[in-house]
Amino acid sequence: MACTSTSDKSLREAFQNPANKYRPMPFWHINGELTTMGIEQQITEAKQKSGFGGVTVLPVSSGRNWVNREFMSPGTEPAYLSDEYFNRYEDILKTSEKLGMEVILYDDIDFPSGSAAGRLQEQYPEFIRKAIVKNEFTVKGPKQVKMVRPNESQLFIAASAMNNLTREVIDLSQFMKDDHLDWKVPAGEWLVMFFSCQFNIGRQVDYMQPDAVDKLLTMTYDEYAKRFTRFFGNVVTKTFYDDVGIREDGWTTSITEIFQKKYRKNPALYLPALYYDIGPETQAARIAFFDIRSELMAEGYVRKVAEWCARHNLLSMGHPPENYSPNTIVRSGDILKYYRHTQVPLLDAIFFYGRGLHGFKQISSAADLGDKPVVGAEIYGAFPVDIDSLMLYRVAMEVMARGVNFIVPHGMWYTPENDKIRIPPLISWQNPLLGQSLPYYSTWVARSCMLLQGGQHVSDIALLWPITAIQAESYIYRDRDSGLPVANWLPPHVNHHILSDLLTNELRRDFTFVHPEDLYNGKIIAEGNELKLNNTVNIQRYKVLLLPGGEVISVETLKAIKNFFDNGGKIIFTASLPSKSSEFGRDSEVVSLMKSIFEIDPGRNMPAESLHIKNMKGGEAAFVPEVDKYSLTKIFASMKLQPDVIFDDTRKNKTDSGYVNYIHKQKEGKEIYFFTNSTDAECKTEIRLRGTIKPELWNPYSGEMLKVKDYKHIVENGENYTQMELSISGVSSIFIIADLNERRKK
Repeated sequence: MACTSTSDKSLREAFQNPANKYRPMPFWHINGELTTMGIEQQITEAKQKSGFGGVTVLPVSSGRNWVNREFMSPGTEPAYLSDEYFNRYEDILKTSEKLGMEVILYDDIDFPSGSAAGRLQEQYPEFIRKAIVKNEFTVKGPKQVKMVRPNESQLFIAASAMNNLTREVIDLSQFMKDDHLDWKVPAGEWLVMFFSCQFNIGRQVDYMQPDAVDKLLTMTYDEYAKRFTRFFGNVVTKTFYDDVGIREDGWTTSITEIFQKKYRKNPALYLPALYYDIGPETQAARIAFFDIRSELMAEGYVRKVAEWCARHNLLSMGHPPENYSPNTIVRSGDILKYYRHTQVPLLDAIFFYGRGLHGFKQISSAADLGDKPVVGAEIYGAFPVDIDSLMLYRVAMEVMARGVNFIVPHGMWYTPENDKIRIPPLISWQNPLLGQSLPYYSTWVARSCMLLQGGQHVSDIALLWPITAIQAESYIYRDRDSGLPVANWLPPHVNHHILSDLLTNELRRDFTFVHPEDLYNGKIIAEGNELKLNNTVNIQRYKVLLLPGGEVISVETLKAIKNFFDNGGKIIFTASLPSKSSEFGRDSEVVSLMKSIFEIDPGRNMPAESLHIKNMKGGEAAFVPEVDKYSLTKIFASMKLQPDVIFDDTRKNKTDSGYVNYIHKQKEGKEIYFFTNSTDAECKTEIRLRGTIKPELWNPYSGEMLKVKDYKHIVENGENYTQMELSISGVSSIFIIADLNERRKK
């Protein structure tokens, strides 16, 4: 096939023969005694028989088999962080170097990361995770109360009293002396609360305490750097942290000090809001405390590891627990802030197919907002033992269609016998169900990731991340007591996961979660009737801002939204309209701004019917109370928001499982469309791609590249499209590639 340029030729060659760095690099659980011979054999086989590009070395402790509790699975030998362990680790690096493979440095033993195999807790218990503890009792006044505060051994934070009728809160610190409360209780019924910080919770480091993280890094990361710096940046390319997150009651000693300094308010008067309604300032207080915790998560372990990696020519990669769940504040804080410093944001698609599917875009959106070219996924962990090769492809397709472009299978096991594998499945040539398919799978992953890494992600819709609406209604243990799976409780009308599902799987309109702060801090700017993600490389232009429901929004965010609308932008509110401010004392400004858009007071008169208004500059604002495929399609059409890709769904087979999805990127002068069909049925449909292009089909299984002969250019609703037939077998994928300059010429 004729090549039009050097870059075109290079991309074609890279697709047919993808570099090793794009191949899967599975967890290699070291469940047994490492030997030089065993290391050489298994890494060689990982390359030659499985097609892997490297390994993520994961030391493990012995423990009971997840499938059959009667079996004890062996742990890593020699002992983690011993001199003998590092000797064998050097064997791993030298063997990988010889074979041209990579190693990802998993940063601890087992999971979560952050224990140094228990050494941190043994030597520095003050640096272990902490929790806020509340002890309370009710007293009726007037009367004198004298008592010793509970939990004297725990760090005292504050003592407060709340009138159960009026919600008035009093700071009792002035009545405390040497842990003794001596207070003349006023008339009425009062709830007396003692807040303390409990130290030494579990084994992991206090992720929100930077000096604690520094101490941990000297015990783990620095030990590798002392020995293996020459391998950094060539053999060792990335580090991996696992399940670094917070408890629902997670705390650290600096939170109240930061609150007082930032908001100039006495924390003792607002800590009760973490458990109760304290009146009009309840929601702003919760948002303030939860946001501080989110910032500390992002600026603690996550930042410290990223900075260490940057100094050592490595990339940090990892994830918190429940990174894909709708309520991230109970495990990671604010997920879009969490990945601020991580060089490779990563999600985990584990336990079973489909779990977390509607939240995968949270992680890839964080990468988009941070202009990060690589998005990782740890996949297949704790899947059924009898996983087949179709499931390997099915799960990988789902994460790739939602922005992932680097794969860490879970995984290989050093001792591969079933009774020695602690957590299934075995993703290795040694698994008779997968062995023959793995080389083909690995090459498919490599070709796909090569095309999907970097460049610009074409996304027309900005979906506002409703973090303040969730924080405002959350209190400590609300999620736990909801009866729902962890991190799944949401306030009424907060529907971002519903919108994620509808946009991706029903309407097939790509979107990016955008942080509300980015609408006014310069990260996302209004340019005429579009919003621009102000990146260096991954610049995105959004044709509409879509807002999930929720009662609370930042005034500054809403001002930016109103300004965008006033100057010709399109905005769509769904489920409910905001009526309260995330900032203290600014609810009236939210009401005023909403009145200036829709001429209604959302706090008093929430409309039951859809609204759609226009202004003199072409701006459009809509409210859709009942959100489904039909209502969104209708409002998009009325706003003349043409899709990037149009499917003829009348010709697509209906199935009970899986999805037909796509992702569109632009890089190296190419339009790159990746179409996936995770259903069991063949998909035959007509598609229309925005722009006038000359499409080619690039097959990630075979490397074959074919020109599309039967296509035509059409105009639909004033937009140019390229129309063609698309046929994708069940559990399969295909790329459509075209020259970017062809679109621009038209």
